[in-house]
Amino acid sequence: MINLVACSTITATTSFRDGFDFSSIESYSTYGRNSTFGDLQNLSDSTRNNIELAIEQGFDGNGFSYKTLKKADIVIAYHLLDHRAFELEKYNREVKYCGYCLRAGQATHAELENKLRPGSLILDIIDPKSQRSVWRSVYPLKFKADDNSRETQEKITTAVDSMLRDFPQGKKSKVSANSSKEPA
Repeated sequence: MINLVACSTITATTSFRDGFDFSSIESYSTYGRNSTFGDLQNLSDSTRNNIELAIEQGFDGNGFSYKTLKKADIVIAYHLLDHRAFELEKYNREVKYCGYCLRAGQATHAELENKLRPGSLILDIIDPKSQRSVWRSVYPLKFKADDNSRETQEKITTAVDSMLRDFPQGKKSKVSANSSKEPA
């Protein structure tokens, strides 16, 4: 008897605004828990902590520095989808999401919208000048009812890492690529 097992790799679905200068980004921030953004969704403190820790580790690991909201080049927003469509609608209004405006990247508007299922994590990069989303990524977390805190954190970290692989190549990536070359 032969058993075949197929492994499917989960990838993020990402799209971004063409023309936004991602190469100028050096710093990021997140919205505070007491902000309007923090009130958009009812998440436990441990889930918020897991998501925010993964965001900080992911961006720090890619060479970006954390700054206060007023001094950051971009602001990172997130939303964990559930069965309540009105929460996503409120979130989209808050981040001024325009799916048709985010035409660059690997996903079309329809592909991105098709990935919006309960249990998926959405990350948005907000341009602080326009207060509008310029990058969105969606990743299915596939939480299970019996996941412990370590498994939940690993799924969130994997999701954020996968999402950041689709970050448009900018100054940070070029610096990393150039610094890894050996001197002639």
